[in-house]
Amino acid sequence: MLLLGRIVAALISGALLAQAYSLHPFWPLAWIAPAPMLIAAIGASRLGAFAYGAIAGLVSVALMIAYFADIGGVTTVLIIVASKALVWGVVAYAVRAAARFLPNWAAVFLFPALMTGIDTLTAATSPHGSAGALAYSQMDFIPAIQVASLGGAPAITFVVTLFASAIAFLIAKRAAIAALAPALIVTAALGFGYLRTAQPLPSSETIDVTLIAGDQFEGVPDDWRAVWNAYTPQIERAVDDGRRVILLPEKIARLGPGDRAAAIEQLGEIARRRDLLIVAGADDESEQGRFNRAFAFMREDWQSYDKRHMIPGFESHFALGTAPLIFEHEGVRYGVAICKDMDFPALGREYAGVAIMLVPAWDFVDDAWLHSRMSILRGVESGYAIARSARNGVLTVSDGYGRVTSEAPSGPQTAYNVTIPRNAPGPTLYTQIGDAFGWSMLALAALLVGWTIWMRRRRGGD
Repeated sequence: MLLLGRIVAALISGALLAQAYSLHPFWPLAWIAPAPMLIAAIGASRLGAFAYGAIAGLVSVALMIAYFADIGGVTTVLIIVASKALVWGVVAYAVRAAARFLPNWAAVFLFPALMTGIDTLTAATSPHGSAGALAYSQMDFIPAIQVASLGGAPAITFVVTLFASAIAFLIAKRAAIAALAPALIVTAALGFGYLRTAQPLPSSETIDVTLIAGDQFEGVPDDWRAVWNAYTPQIERAVDDGRRVILLPEKIARLGPGDRAAAIEQLGEIARRRDLLIVAGADDESEQGRFNRAFAFMREDWQSYDKRHMIPGFESHFALGTAPLIFEHEGVRYGVAICKDMDFPALGREYAGVAIMLVPAWDFVDDAWLHSRMSILRGVESGYAIARSARNGVLTVSDGYGRVTSEAPSGPQTAYNVTIPRNAPGPTLYTQIGDAFGWSMLALAALLVGWTIWMRRRRGGD
């Protein structure tokens, strides 16, 4: 392959990766996206392999630059672009070396192990949690995402990148035997997914719920009475229609220290009088501090949950919450978390055993699909349904297998009536072992890299 041909291959991979990492990806592209770049890197020089990987990494950000700029500014864009180029360059360099010095049956696993390990490390250390993981490209391919119930989002990344690595080795090194194990693993993963989604839920009983979002309000209104006056008639109509649960978005109003008690009492009175569950988010300032808080109002009492993962810069003025909120209402076990909290798999595992997660949210319009799917994957990982009501986003309901059963865009005074199964798949293997699979893949990558270095020194190679 000529140098120009390798550059073109890297550009093709970058373009396919850009779509796979976009705000609304087309899932099949992720399975083949890395392959052209890997083929180019395997046969290249050391510097060339790094360059081809860096080119693919640079281009992979193309469709997200405007979004990152709007959210974080130019500095954020530069950091993301530089890190993507560096990471993909190093990965390509490592794969090229492994292909030269290791048996093909071992080298083929380095790329998926590295990508899986990187996603695991990112989810554990980044203030944005698992955002940016390749796994989210597969949210429309329901059988593929079922492996998240075994190993979390990293398991999806592993299966997808293993397929691409096998294709690359099959073409670049004609290593048909090396592709056998990856083929069996991918087939087993998809087979598991099809079988898991074919299993019926224990019961067909459902709960009538209304998701309400009011995009007519700008920012976080200081006049909570105007907000309450807009939402209250919609709540009353929903109850008249037989709805038993009402879910409102995140930070629908600012509750100041002086009159927060009156605001809380007004929604609490509706829940008592109409005997229902209302979950609503607010910017709540009390004697304990200022919190991004979700209230859960019921007939008997009310409870609250404080958001635990804030958007850097946008929400730095809020105190962090410290605990999950789990409760029972009319025989159903619920959990409550707020928007960005659901980007963090570790937090999602804390709710294993609930039937339904209620998630007030507030998106940035353009990321409506992607951010809702990030939340939905937590349900697959830990075995529960999710109802999510987002301002400037979409109102979604998904089951414990990641299937979207109801979806509608938010808008001015949007009220969306849905039904949610009372039963969920329940705690999964992932809730028991956590990110053990992802960390084991990082360890495997380190082992393969170490083996490559040892073999290169032993053979005196470049």
